[in-house]
Amino acid sequence: MMHQSIATIDSPEFINLQPLEINPLMSSCEIKVLYLGENRNHSYITKEVATEMAKTLRGAPIVGYYKEEKEDFRDHGEKIIFDDEGIKFECLTKPYGFVAPDAKVWFQKFEDTDDFGNKITREYLMTTGYLWTGQYEEAKLAMEEGRPQSMELDDETLDGHWSTNNNTGMDFFIINDAIFSKLCILGEDVEPCFEGSSITAPEVSKNFTKMDNDFKRTLFTMMKDLKQALKGGYKMELEDENVVKTEVTTEAVSEQENIEVSEGEAVEETVVNDDNTNNSVNVETESNEVEKVEENKDYTLLEQELNNLKASYAEMEQKYQELIAFKETVDNEKKDALINSFYMLSEEDKKDVIENKSNYSLDEIEAKLSVICVRKKVNFDKDDSDKNEKTVEEVENNEITTYNLNNTVSTNVPEWLKALKNTRDNKE
Repeated sequence: MMHQSIATIDSPEFINLQPLEINPLMSSCEIKVLYLGENRNHSYITKEVATEMAKTLRGAPIVGYYKEEKEDFRDHGEKIIFDDEGIKFECLTKPYGFVAPDAKVWFQKFEDTDDFGNKITREYLMTTGYLWTGQYEEAKLAMEEGRPQSMELDDETLDGHWSTNNNTGMDFFIINDAIFSKLCILGEDVEPCFEGSSITAPEVSKNFTKMDNDFKRTLFTMMKDLKQALKGGYKMELEDENVVKTEVTTEAVSEQENIEVSEGEAVEETVVNDDNTNNSVNVETESNEVEKVEENKDYTLLEQELNNLKASYAEMEQKYQELIAFKETVDNEKKDALINSFYMLSEEDKKDVIENKSNYSLDEIEAKLSVICVRKKVNFDKDDSDKNEKTVEEVENNEITTYNLNNTVSTNVPEWLKALKNTRDNKE
């Protein structure tokens, strides 16, 4: 029989934990759950429906199917079993965290790149959660590198209907209502239904930079105090209210005793009783005035400190944007130099790369232009000294360097030419 423990009649003593006081073996994460409109699994979710579905996000588990030999997560981890009892499904995922009961849920727009390199703006349903990174080492992959995410809906509550898009002729399942059953971490090489869906470390949205814990804790405390001040302030108790009241009462008695009465009238001794109504009213009035002054001082300090924090944040944001702009400038210069080094190709040949260079990395630009050179059968064996066109480096050095595609062993041969030779050899 299980041992019994019965609560006594005494009131429970609650511990006043702060919102940021959580298990240190957990890590907070940010989740892009799904985007609105059509998606690749031929379902369709409106913003109104997503808003209703969002009410079931809090408390949902975050699961994953991790493979040791792969050293990464896999898909949803559903296993089909055929035996003498028939067909059944086995779930291989296990919980790695959860969406907190007080998690923030919001919509945010992102610029995605589709399979054809086109830019498209999508509005995602977002939320925050916690991962047990101290318990499961593999959960750190989502925090340190980020991983794709795919949400799962409860089959029994899923409601919707099929409809045809007249513009494309494609059928879509219009979701009317559903409950989130879980959010699943996917492997890096697994493509989610909603292309940009992911689980990452908190980004604090696109318009905010990351803040350290001390700054967040200070800002949280300041905002809480300011909110309370705007509601009317805290009840600020005087350290020794009784002493203050006694001093005020004594002063009132002293003043009253020193009053000089008219000539011929005797000086009456004023006796102060505990139930002196007038003195009590005066003391309470003055005490209230003291409280109001203290509250105004406290509010002013809070407002000043909050303004200082806002100014610090604005400065951080400006520096962050400057760094982003500087990095883009440097990247563009490197890309332009790489594109110009393919002087043997015409502007028309390089048109696609030039127009979409912001979407391609340096390696991708080099690979694409190298492939074009192979397809156009550019002859690198011929001495290029008789050409009028020169690269930027050649103009600066006032010399023209030629390379033989059949001899790329030399250490001074550029990497892009070696890559080009490998591309040609593989094609042959």
